[in-house]
Amino acid sequence: MLASAATCVVAASTYAISAAAAPQPAAAAPPVPAVATAPVPAVATAPVVAAAPVPALAVTLERSGGFAGRQDLFAVDRSTAGSQRVLRMTASPEFKRLRPAYQPKNSCCDRYFYRVTVTYRGGHHKAVSTVQGATAPPILWKVITEVERLTTAAPAAARHRGTP
Repeated sequence: MLASAATCVVAASTYAISAAAAPQPAAAAPPVPAVATAPVPAVATAPVVAAAPVPALAVTLERSGGFAGRQDLFAVDRSTAGSQRVLRMTASPEFKRLRPAYQPKNSCCDRYFYRVTVTYRGGHHKAVSTVQGATAPPILWKVITEVERLTTAAPAAARHRGTP
């Protein structure tokens, strides 16, 4: 038998048990204070949003070759009228995934060579080159077309206003 008193819980009542006596109700335990619990507010979670692309600050397009062997340089930055579209395109994940070069299967003939260089915030650069007629993702051709359009439209607009 046990040499000392022990306490156990039986059917939600507490009894003191000793070696020489039968179970007897123990002294009542102090009442447990009721704890008021406030409802737990739902944790607000923000919707999952893709990381914002690093903004493109400037796009330069070097175009060379063709029948006349020309060399042209086009530049677009945030101060260029209408540049937001091409800057958004070059900041897109689709453009950033482009390979460094797209070459045609047949390199013959007088074609234009294009080199697009994008400057991003933080000083990062991406350059992509291709040749007229090469199979390349549409976004590359859209960027080339848009840069050419933005930079060749400005002088024409100035002429229409009567500026020499």
